[in-house]
Amino acid sequence: MRWLIVLPSERPGLMGMDFADELRALGHEVLTFAYRRDNPLYKNRGSKAPYQRLILRRLERACLSWKPSIVLVFKGGPITPDAIRRLKARSDALFINYFHDNPLWMLPFECIEPYDLFFTKDRHAMNSLQQVGLANVRYMPLYCIPADHHPVTPTADERTRHGAAVSLVGSHYAYRERFVLALAGYPLRIWGAGWRHAKDPVVRRMIAGGPVWGHAKLLVYSASTVLLNHHHPMNDIVGTNNRTFELAAAGACQLASYREDLPSLFKPGEEILVYRDLSELRRHLDHYIARPDDARAIGENARRRALAEHTLRHRLEEMLDTVETTFGKRP
Repeated sequence: MRWLIVLPSERPGLMGMDFADELRALGHEVLTFAYRRDNPLYKNRGSKAPYQRLILRRLERACLSWKPSIVLVFKGGPITPDAIRRLKARSDALFINYFHDNPLWMLPFECIEPYDLFFTKDRHAMNSLQQVGLANVRYMPLYCIPADHHPVTPTADERTRHGAAVSLVGSHYAYRERFVLALAGYPLRIWGAGWRHAKDPVVRRMIAGGPVWGHAKLLVYSASTVLLNHHHPMNDIVGTNNRTFELAAAGACQLASYREDLPSLFKPGEEILVYRDLSELRRHLDHYIARPDDARAIGENARRRALAEHTLRHRLEEMLDTVETTFGKRP
């Protein structure tokens, strides 16, 4: 089957490129098309609109010449409703969107409506959109990639460099700065972009390093007793983020802020630790920092669940099952 994957950028490792790799591994034909592109014309306010129109014309030509069965769009803010309707009128392709942020405040309703299926990671977003008549919206949580997310065995030097009793991996935001400041009494180390701009010197002293990717990130996950996962207050309303699945597949003991969707994905207390307030968070930290074997058991349980139910391949199967259920055929 032929797929056209439309995504912001074709840089390796970005969401959308992982779908392309997985689909090719399953024997599908895949063409990728980047709609944002690293181009000064896109970033310049005066030239952005005409440049986007040019990109849309190129997308239409790619779709008509490639003749895909499915056009799978990731986010796709610049993909206009008119462009989708024109392409649907001239081809038999199904148009599907997998929106991995919060569409309620990032995408107008009229941009959601033309898709045959629109997947969101958050049940609140799904319910809210369905309640205003958008019947094409479905729920599909995020996922892990076993080849990328797995335990590693750090050397003694790597454990010293990357390990901690408590670690947080993620970019600096104001809400995260306030969050980690509330944990100033704990042996917490932070990895991520932008933390050197933190206002409080107490927070700056927690910085272990900048962004970590690939093997270095896995070293942090494997060398730390507890990994914090504090969800974005505007992006993850009742759903959960991609780090939830990354940490689980890496066998990390994850301590995450509670979201309503979490118990259906991982069992609290056995496969994940959750907190609803700082008091509950501190109780978990006190317990598991003192009992690293219990923390490792949580991580091992999480990894088994992630590999059994929450891989990228599982999500592809869910997507195809939804297509079959909705349209009566499996492409």
